[in-house]
Amino acid sequence: MRTAYLDIETTYVGAFTDSRLFQDFANHKITVAGIRVMDGDNDVFVQLVGGDVTLANLMAALEGVEIVVTYNGRSLPDKVKGYIGFDFPVIAAGLGVVLDKEFKHRDLCPECWKKRLYGGLKRVEQDLGLKRQLPGKDGKWADETWRKYQQNNDRRLLDELLAYNKEDVFMLRSLELALAERP
Repeated sequence: MRTAYLDIETTYVGAFTDSRLFQDFANHKITVAGIRVMDGDNDVFVQLVGGDVTLANLMAALEGVEIVVTYNGRSLPDKVKGYIGFDFPVIAAGLGVVLDKEFKHRDLCPECWKKRLYGGLKRVEQDLGLKRQLPGKDGKWADETWRKYQQNNDRRLLDELLAYNKEDVFMLRSLELALAERP
């Protein structure tokens, strides 16, 4: 089955400074979209950055995909708590496509809840003993790093951000496999 693992990084341009900013989807601008497409022995990773994050480029990267896997990505309420996620609503607000209406979608976050694993992706990875190459970084770090990159045009900052996004995307597959082995 042709499967895509997708994660985005964003920069927030809205006014909220509390938890409401996570629901202010229209004011999150996508800075990086990482997409890993696996199909049998084929494994392709693509990153769209800045102005290259367009509807046409995203749909081209997802061409032929049968299912998209995210962590907390859904734009439709889950069947566990009735919550919506983050990635797909931001993509819908910014690019005008509701991915979980275009593709079959597997959001690993509600699956974690069913197995009594709570928190963000990094927290769940820790609870499962999954190790990162780039520990200590999170979405706030990604936003700050993008802003610094935009100000200084320092390629090292962009490279760090891209490495962080790539690890997020690849950890989705690791999490999926770990969940399959957990009762």
